[in-house]
Amino acid sequence: RYWRDWSSDVCSSDLGKNSYSHNYKQLVDENMKEFENITANKTIIKKNIALWKTSERKRKRVGDRQAANIINSHEEIAGYSDIIVDISALPRGVYFSLIGKLLTIIDKIASNIKPNLFVIVAENAEIDRNIIEDGIDQDLNYLHGFGGQMDLVSEIGKPIIWFPILGEDKAVHLKRAYSKVTETKQRLFEICPTLPFPSKNPRRSDSLIIEYHQLLFDEFGIEAQNVIYVPEQNPFEAYLRLSNSVINYNKSLRVINGCKAVISTFSSKLLSIGTLLTAYEFRDDIGVGVLNVDAEGYKINNVEDLKKLNNKSELFVTWLTGEPYSQ
Repeated sequence: RYWRDWSSDVCSSDLGKNSYSHNYKQLVDENMKEFENITANKTIIKKNIALWKTSERKRKRVGDRQAANIINSHEEIAGYSDIIVDISALPRGVYFSLIGKLLTIIDKIASNIKPNLFVIVAENAEIDRNIIEDGIDQDLNYLHGFGGQMDLVSEIGKPIIWFPILGEDKAVHLKRAYSKVTETKQRLFEICPTLPFPSKNPRRSDSLIIEYHQLLFDEFGIEAQNVIYVPEQNPFEAYLRLSNSVINYNKSLRVINGCKAVISTFSSKLLSIGTLLTAYEFRDDIGVGVLNVDAEGYKINNVEDLKKLNNKSELFVTWLTGEPYSQ
């Protein structure tokens, strides 16, 4: 069996000379050295992904589009039985578009023998809390490959159901995403806050409700029965519950030609995989858009603490397509 790995460097040079990312070059170098030792006998192909493009003194986020363009045809993955994408340290926009493109290419392969696609993520809530976002995107858009057909003339006017998957300290992100959803020509019909439960911290969902109570119920006017719960560490169950909600809303609103759905993930990468699968499932049918609110940079509270916390990370492997799904 063959094994293939793409080592895709997310460039920090395009983040600007004042970006905190430049302060962590030593950590990057240490990780790359370890990676090179592990893959010493493997053939490695490196491709850079620039997160931003500067034009006329304006910066535009292009990382999602560049990630999707890394692989353009099934010939590029022919002969490989396993494709592994490690999303542990990747921005959401990058891995959504990359995995979405891989799924599209693999699904179009006529043969019953298709490569296996694995997604790996090291989950550690303590590390996430130790990494602080520096600046939030001002110009929001739907991720490349997950536009949800929002711009089609035939879809304008359909009511929107918005599913924000909640995580801690994301009030600014929620407000910005809400402004984007409500500025479109479609009409925001319902908001369904999605909470992680069951979770490692049994009271996490209660804490999130307390944190966002005023924003959700007073400012957004959400009804309590709209709250959805998805297992914190089971992306496939999250996919099923989100998918069922999208289907049920479309059935209920069939008399007015259905609805559109938008998902925003402000929680863990594991739940992001469930979001990705839901959006991919309905990309050509109902149309589910992924509205991402990214940070312009990140800073680490304490580098030494981060190294210690790294040993407590839990590794999860999800098998998205391949042999188990073959007929």
